[in-house]
Amino acid sequence: MERVAINIETKVWEKIISSLRSKGWWVTAKYYGFDAGIDDDFLILRKGFKKIVFGWTNWLEGEIKCNDEIFDYLQKENDIKFQFGKATILKTSLIHSYRAHSLPLWVIKTFNLL
Repeated sequence: MERVAINIETKVWEKIISSLRSKGWWVTAKYYGFDAGIDDDFLILRKGFKKIVFGWTNWLEGEIKCNDEIFDYLQKENDIKFQFGKATILKTSLIHSYRAHSLPLWVIKTFNLL
C-alpha cells in the first residue's frame, strides 16, 4: 500500500533525496519548469523495482509517496518519524501534470542535467 508522508521540512526532504542518490537510487523523472526548485519540485527515484515519488512546494514543504517497506527504511536511515496524511502536492492529477513537464531520462542523461 502506498501512503503519503506530508509536511516534511525542506532540508530533511533534500537530505533524503541526496542520501538515496548516493546509495544508487536514480532519477527517472524530474520537473524542469521555470519555477523548479523555487516554487515547486517533483522527482521520482527508482532502484530496481522500488519507486519513491517526491513532491515539494514552497507553500507546504515536502511530501513523499511510496510503500510502507520503503517508509520504514527511510525513517530508520534518517532517524525521523513521518507524519502521514492526505496528499496535497502528490495528488494523482498533480503527479500527471508534473510528469508531463518532466524531462525524459535520456534527455537528462544526454545533457548531464543531474
